[in-house]
Amino acid sequence: MTALDSKTKGQLSLAVAIIAVSGAAIFIRFCSSSAVIIAFWRLFFSVIFLIPFILQQEIRAQFRPLFRWKYICLFFLSGFFLSLHFFSWFQSLKYTSVAASVIVVNSSPIWVIVLSFLIFNEKISKNQFIGLILVLIGLFFISSMSTPQQLDNTFFEGLFLALFGAVMFAAYLIIGKQTRSRYTIANIPYVFIVNLSCTFFLFLIALILKENVFSFHMNDIIWFIALAIGPSLLGHALLTYSMKYISAHTVSMAVIGETIGASVLSWLILKEDLLWSTLVGGFFVISGIYLSIKYELSQKNDRKTLVISNEILD
Repeated sequence: MTALDSKTKGQLSLAVAIIAVSGAAIFIRFCSSSAVIIAFWRLFFSVIFLIPFILQQEIRAQFRPLFRWKYICLFFLSGFFLSLHFFSWFQSLKYTSVAASVIVVNSSPIWVIVLSFLIFNEKISKNQFIGLILVLIGLFFISSMSTPQQLDNTFFEGLFLALFGAVMFAAYLIIGKQTRSRYTIANIPYVFIVNLSCTFFLFLIALILKENVFSFHMNDIIWFIALAIGPSLLGHALLTYSMKYISAHTVSMAVIGETIGASVLSWLILKEDLLWSTLVGGFFVISGIYLSIKYELSQKNDRKTLVISNEILD
């Protein structure tokens, strides 16, 4: 059997990673539990499955410098925004179509640009501004569609939750990017601590909503574990692995691949209609994201930082 060349290995790894992260929305739809319970157990199992890695002596040593207040506060702040992202996006999937929800929630790279401008006064380039306009046009098309009858009157509520989830993920990315660029923090400890804090905040959200995280249908455990292994761990690992063989530009386009993949899977598996306004809006949103990411990667030297910040995909 002929050995695969490096480029082929990278392309195959990226393709499998995109399929893995694309399945998240489908798994969530198969769950009968509430959004916060699904999110809690996805993150809980993600943390559990990372434990064998952190028990290695080399990785344990990487945790020692992190037990300082400045790191702990940043980790918890990241976990807080990540918990709001998961909760709001998972809830949006209960209300609206998978395609519309995934397209809107994956517009986060654009909101990173907006928040960076508002908070850090970072300059918005011409390409990024055009990308923002394209995304806004896309969101207008998606929100202008007639409400699907099977989703009652919750369609626009679902879009709002997906948009809120996108902004929360953008806030999480900004904190992660600032943290990773200022301080030397190894990847596994960072992911483990942030996921752990995210699990904690999801538990608090469940308490506030008076949801019992231990009350769920036993069949849902399969989907909780699938969410943890597939999108969270397998997708994350393969995205990181593919960076060894192909450009960061190509890897960061996974957010676009996930949008398309999830939409196709919802059509094939859930038999959801892909309405014309969702398709047109999705085209504008994806084009806007592509323009903004392409500019970011062409301008910055710390390309891997950008991709690492995006490694915890939905």
